[in-house]
Amino acid sequence: MSALPVVAIVGRPNVGKSTLVNAMCGQKVSIVSDKPQTTRTRVRGVLTTDDAQLVFVDTPGLHKPVTALGERVNATALDSLGDVDVVCLVIDATKPFGKGDQWVASHIDMPTAVVILTKVDAASKDQVLAQLAALSSLGASDYFPVSAKKGKGIPELIAHLASRMEEGPLYYPADTVSDQPEEQWVARSEEHTSELQSHSFI
Repeated sequence: MSALPVVAIVGRPNVGKSTLVNAMCGQKVSIVSDKPQTTRTRVRGVLTTDDAQLVFVDTPGLHKPVTALGERVNATALDSLGDVDVVCLVIDATKPFGKGDQWVASHIDMPTAVVILTKVDAASKDQVLAQLAALSSLGASDYFPVSAKKGKGIPELIAHLASRMEEGPLYYPADTVSDQPEEQWVARSEEHTSELQSHSFI
């Protein structure tokens, strides 16, 4: 059994990080929303296969902060990068690769990072090819186009991440999918539902 690698999932707000983590873990461990900054704290999802155990840290969306809250959210995400084994930079295939993505990439050791192009199911083939060509300028170690909603490319991504770890013991029981207490997950889900309901009447 391979040793526990901690994989940080980083990127701009609303690029599909939480959906990706849920897809890799096989069930919902992180709140998914079209509303940016839903993930304000680090969420750990756990995946155990026959050969490996992976821990995914779903970080808040990185952005140039304009408020104190934004600064704290960024600090939470950036703090995650110092104690992980692999950093995955998530890019939205449906939106042009721009300054925001480049700003996030500037905070990452790109030669050792993995770039994940998400939402390829919602983009045209030409869009995906153009994005991959633009992303090659980042000089990442590997690139994976995936569709978290349809599962396309997820098995290959998981296999690659598992291959980048050393042998060691299991850190979590095999049936663990998150290190968050159930009551904390329920509270976060209820808070998110309340936010959605309140915004629907504005």
